[in-house]
Amino acid sequence: MKKRNAFILAVSIPLLILLAMTVKPLATVIFGQEILLETRAVYPGDSFRGDCLSLEYKISTVPKDMLPHSVKNYGDEPVRNLTLYVSLKPEGKFYVIDSISDKKPDSGLYLKGVVRYYDYENMPDTVFIDYTLDKYFVKQGSGIELQEQSRLGDLIARAKVLDGYAILTGVQAGSN
Repeated sequence: MKKRNAFILAVSIPLLILLAMTVKPLATVIFGQEILLETRAVYPGDSFRGDCLSLEYKISTVPKDMLPHSVKNYGDEPVRNLTLYVSLKPEGKFYVIDSISDKKPDSGLYLKGVVRYYDYENMPDTVFIDYTLDKYFVKQGSGIELQEQSRLGDLIARAKVLDGYAILTGVQAGSN
């Protein structure tokens, strides 16, 4: 009986871990607020993983003047993987940046993002924030129209957001 219990435990723990990994994305899809984001494509495909759009968002490239004062004064040393919280507000049909903070907001709609490399003195006038919403996969052979629209810079991303976490739920051609 001991071997059977050990086997059940050995099989159950990895399964529970995998199951737990799906809770946050599933909760975001079910309970998250839907938003539209302006996009521009970087590269239209991924030869190893099928038809894929690599996307960049208008809210990803921000003027470094929008960074909070506490972030601007990190010192002389470059910082890697700096977590920021980007509060969003609706502007027309899209959501745009309202404010940026290094502290999690108490309320409102926001995205958690990461600046992979930050050196205020030696950076250009803009900073790139990564929200990990950069890949969208489509059925093999069905992404040709979206790839053409992405080349023209005419894509709209649909995402669900819950507590700073976002899931990309769709990409469509549309007039930006």
